[in-house]
Amino acid sequence: MENISVYTVEKSEIKILHTGDTHLGSRQYHSDIRRRDFFDSFEKVIQDAVENEMDAVIHTGDLFDNRNPTIEDLIDTIAILTPLKKAGIPFLGIVGNHEGKQNTQWLDIFQTMGLAKRLGNTPVVVENLHSQIRFYGIDNLSGPRLAAFDFSIFEADPKCGGEGKMIYNILTLHQLLDPVLPGQPLSCDDFTCSIPIQFNAVLLGDNHKYECIKHNGAWLTYPGSTERCSAAEVEPRAYNILTFDGTEISITRRTIPTRDFVTIPIASDESGEIKIDEIYSKIDSYSEKINGAVVFVELSGIKKTLIPISEIEEYVKNKGAVVARVGDKRDLEKDDSDKIKQITFRDPDEVVTQELKRLNLTEAGLLLDSIIRDSDTSKTNVADVSEDSLREYLNGHEFKEEFRRDSIYLYDPDFESNGFESTGFELDDFESNESDISDLNLIEDEYGIDNEIDNEIDSADTINVAEVIEQIRHAQEGETEAETEMIDSSQDSVVSAKHEYELKNKAKSETQSETFNEAKIETKGETEIETKIETKKEKAKEKPHSPPRQYTLGDMFGSEDEE
Repeated sequence: MENISVYTVEKSEIKILHTGDTHLGSRQYHSDIRRRDFFDSFEKVIQDAVENEMDAVIHTGDLFDNRNPTIEDLIDTIAILTPLKKAGIPFLGIVGNHEGKQNTQWLDIFQTMGLAKRLGNTPVVVENLHSQIRFYGIDNLSGPRLAAFDFSIFEADPKCGGEGKMIYNILTLHQLLDPVLPGQPLSCDDFTCSIPIQFNAVLLGDNHKYECIKHNGAWLTYPGSTERCSAAEVEPRAYNILTFDGTEISITRRTIPTRDFVTIPIASDESGEIKIDEIYSKIDSYSEKINGAVVFVELSGIKKTLIPISEIEEYVKNKGAVVARVGDKRDLEKDDSDKIKQITFRDPDEVVTQELKRLNLTEAGLLLDSIIRDSDTSKTNVADVSEDSLREYLNGHEFKEEFRRDSIYLYDPDFESNGFESTGFELDDFESNESDISDLNLIEDEYGIDNEIDNEIDSADTINVAEVIEQIRHAQEGETEAETEMIDSSQDSVVSAKHEYELKNKAKSETQSETFNEAKIETKGETEIETKIETKKEKAKEKPHSPPRQYTLGDMFGSEDEE
């Protein structure tokens, strides 16, 4: 019996306590007192198990109200389970829909601490001299997970021994199942008929009301929740006790004392009038029941007057109620029973589905929709299930394709189609070589050839960079020759102007001083012109005569490599 846990009992009878749906950590009605109530009820169950020397406690799911209990919730739970461990009573459980996590479950953590044992396809055995009980378990399964579940992991003969003993096979589930709950989409047969084991009983969780029937020779039972999770749960809370004596299984119940829920009905008269004094008077008549209870005041009849809801709730709390709620169920007008009202409703799922098609959601969006509308996912777990599912979805997709913004690339499709390779030239590279581009701009500005080159490039079928550079060089040489001719011409003009001035100066030596001053200014201006021309000529002579540079594509496109 390797890897099979076996608990031996010395008594002639084996007694198993069956509970579930404890929903620890629930702050019902946002009340810390109600949170404590849920722990107190569970603690009473465990105390009963120890005091009555139960041989095992079976918990069929929803130990916690949500998948992320607080540290305080965990500490309180450990404190409750510890006496069970000290008494040597195994706590065997499965995972419900409220507490279910993606991978490691809270039961797994408690198992490492020796406080619990998580049931699965390998049986956990409790036996005595006459009987052997094999417990199996399946965590809560929603529709998709149920379809993918592999029932073949269960073995028909687990080799647990038990020769000569009465063998009991017990399956634990956390599902709402037909025929125990008639009309449910899933049946208990969907599970038991898929497993090659003949079960004597199926211990169930998820339904908060006690149910017990016999189906195809096996007991099917829900123990109900240990605390009231809504005002509709009016039955006393309880748990089951299963007794195994080597013959038939017997199932009995034991109630749990819990906080009272009190409902105070108040109806209006035929005219629809409800006086506030009459409401307070009716509440006063329940004074003995209100103290320490969860109280609901339900208004019914015809709605013709406004009722101060908050004032009534405060009045009930002052009477000693732990929680006070007022429900206004009055109709706006009198119901005419003689008239037949025909009301039709569209299928909500169909309406939502049509709207989703119109929105054209992505796969991730559709995944979120399926989680939100999944009835098997509790409201308290929607956010966590969505987060885990999206993370799994993203991990299953590889986003390797690189997307480049066209606006940061200088790319000409005609450039490649004419036999030139793309340079991969980026705007950042362009800006990092401003000195090269400034040199090119100076050549264009100084010699006025930018328009000429642009026109040449626009009209050419094929861009020849060498030809463009050659044009720049020829233009530069042409401008140098033109500059030399201009200097020679300017020098001749100055000599001629000087000779003419000397003649005029002699002819007008007797002229007025004003005329002489004007001539003096003119001479000064001509002297400045002559000086500028001489300076420019000297610079032209000093200019080295080197062979023209051979330009490359790197010079044109800002390469960092220097020749």
